[in-house]
Amino acid sequence: MLKLSFVFLIMLCTTLQCTLLGNVVDKIYIKGNQRIENSTILSYLNIRKNDEISDQDLNIVFKDLFATELFSNISFELKGSFLYINVTENPIINRIAFEGNKRIDDDDILPEISLKPRDIFTLNKVKNNLQTILGIYRGNGRYAAIVEPKVIYLEQNRVDLIFEIVEGPLSKIKFINFLGNSFFSDRELKSEILTKEHRWWKVLSSGGKFDPDLLNFDEINLKKFYANKGFVDANIEASQAELNHEKDLFFITLNVNEGDRYKFGNISADVLINNVNKELILDGIKFKEGNWFSAQRLDDTIVNITENIMKDGIPFVKVNPRLKRNQDKSIDVSFLIDPAEKKYIDKIIISGNTRTLDKVIRRRLRIAEGDAYNRVLLKRSQILVNNLGHFSKVEFNQIENPMNNNEININLEVEEQSTGEFSLGGGYSSGNGAQATIGLSENNFFGKGQRLKFFILTSERQNSIDFSFTEPFFLNRDVSLSTDIFKTIRQFPESNYDNETDGVALGIGYANGEFGRQSIKYSLEKRDIIAYSGASSAIVAESGENILSLFTLGNRIDKSNSRIDPTEGWFFSNSFGLAGIGGDKKYIKISGTLASYDMILDNKITLSLVGKTGYVLGLGQDIEISDRFILGDNTFVGFQNAGIGPRDKDDDSALGGNFYYTLTPQLKFGLGLPKELGIKGRAFITAGSLTSIDTSATNYYDDNSLRLTTGAGVLWQSPFGPIRLDYSFAILKESYDKTETFSFNVGTLF
Repeated sequence: MLKLSFVFLIMLCTTLQCTLLGNVVDKIYIKGNQRIENSTILSYLNIRKNDEISDQDLNIVFKDLFATELFSNISFELKGSFLYINVTENPIINRIAFEGNKRIDDDDILPEISLKPRDIFTLNKVKNNLQTILGIYRGNGRYAAIVEPKVIYLEQNRVDLIFEIVEGPLSKIKFINFLGNSFFSDRELKSEILTKEHRWWKVLSSGGKFDPDLLNFDEINLKKFYANKGFVDANIEASQAELNHEKDLFFITLNVNEGDRYKFGNISADVLINNVNKELILDGIKFKEGNWFSAQRLDDTIVNITENIMKDGIPFVKVNPRLKRNQDKSIDVSFLIDPAEKKYIDKIIISGNTRTLDKVIRRRLRIAEGDAYNRVLLKRSQILVNNLGHFSKVEFNQIENPMNNNEININLEVEEQSTGEFSLGGGYSSGNGAQATIGLSENNFFGKGQRLKFFILTSERQNSIDFSFTEPFFLNRDVSLSTDIFKTIRQFPESNYDNETDGVALGIGYANGEFGRQSIKYSLEKRDIIAYSGASSAIVAESGENILSLFTLGNRIDKSNSRIDPTEGWFFSNSFGLAGIGGDKKYIKISGTLASYDMILDNKITLSLVGKTGYVLGLGQDIEISDRFILGDNTFVGFQNAGIGPRDKDDDSALGGNFYYTLTPQLKFGLGLPKELGIKGRAFITAGSLTSIDTSATNYYDDNSLRLTTGAGVLWQSPFGPIRLDYSFAILKESYDKTETFSFNVGTLF
């Protein structure tokens, strides 16, 4: 028995030695390669001539060669000291094509996939790119899409790769359900999220399409919503999106844990900065003890206090709130106000302006490299750049300088929007009737901010041609220079006359303080009043040609947050015109506008109050109808164009007036529709009057009584241009006034 064990041990050791030592490779032969050189294949091997090689080494060589994805098949044959490597090369992709895709173009898919013509074809690559294409369709809301690859083998070891696509129906959100919400209804919560249920009218938008990233974002939005309503511990514990068997409907469930509701408790402030006016702190606090706690109000208060102190001349200030929860479900707030670390602006980096020159943006900034960082001036700069009207987005981002803690960089990111229009089309307004336009306008000529306009308008009531050019920074100063040449034929059928005007104008504008601007304009016009048959004696007496030479001084103070769509702040403008330095007309004409804007009801409604007035006074002569004010339609909704004011008793002609005023409170609000539709509602009241004329005639109506209208309307920034629909009725009017209950305007079609 002992001898047998010894013999077995000797045999085992001999076998192990042979396996471990392997064979010595004297020569390597490669077969089957067509495109790939032997030297290239050998470069991937970790073996050389006269190396010993074992089965384990061959396994490593196999893995190295297969990892190159150059070969579909690899085999080894070891004969004595010769190693034979047999390979089958993967084919080359000749062409990539898509079939069946109608909703998504080839040009939208090709940049997203990694496969390209002349790439090596492998099944693994095809599978990965197939998943990419499915991801594109799911991102577009088509979870039922099917993608199948089809391979067509060609000569010279090439293939055509075709992805056959069945796009399937759009996967829509059938309903959104909330669980655990007792204080807020499902309807209220749905209005706070961007994920929406599908409705038939959402064909005009992307609403009703499932997006998992958007659902995750909505969970954060809901937590913020609850925190702003006093539920500081509210949490969205889980959200589920279930897809039906046909993969065309989603059912979404959100589980809400509301928690307890808190109120603001004691409010105090610890000021560690000398000479700070306490009124600035009190003015910045927008809540009081007993109000429901709101994280947004708290953040806004921090910003308000900081900006108030900065405006008072203290640039470096830091406001930190300290919160303390109480047993009575209240939260005490103590503001710690102390000096902030001094920071200076190192660089201002402007990006995204592919067309607009940097200097056009920089001359609107109220900050510069080397200045102390001031968020008040930063906010003002953002408003001024946005007011240019060249950009759809204007964002300022603060970037800390890692090399210096006292320096920061400001990244100003903008997105260009169309500023030039070639208009060829038409529209309709209740004031002008059907109208057609052709013209060219550019508000950012060559990216320099210059404004150029050539415009022709023809309508039932008006025909005009206008050419104007404005340089906003003349001689590299904040001085605008504008020129204008125009011809207008305006029909006034309600007054039985036409007014034909040919004119030129030249104007300059310049800054008057941070928020103010003044302008001086001179215009010279030749006007011809053409009376219709049956026109009133007052109009007939004024018919014929006359020359108007007019100097106008204008002022504007604008403290609103946007000139385009203001929601906060106010502005005031006035103009003073003097006619008589040359020409036939001699008068003084004064007009003014005062408007204020504010967000109310949790910033969901914009409340505006706009007042306008005007007065014209003759200097030794009567004011004729072409220089009087006209009210109605757009200027006084609820009345027809020239529907109020003095009127001839014989032929009912509107005569205009020397003095007018209007006051319009308005509420502008969303209608529960997706924001991308651009539809808002408005409710308004307009009060005012138009009165007083200079004429020797006595047979006319003129009453300075108050007129009052009220109504509601819809504002739509449609693909066809701005559309406004109003329904209104007159509460106070005179018997001779001309009213209208429905009015609308359709913008120019482009």
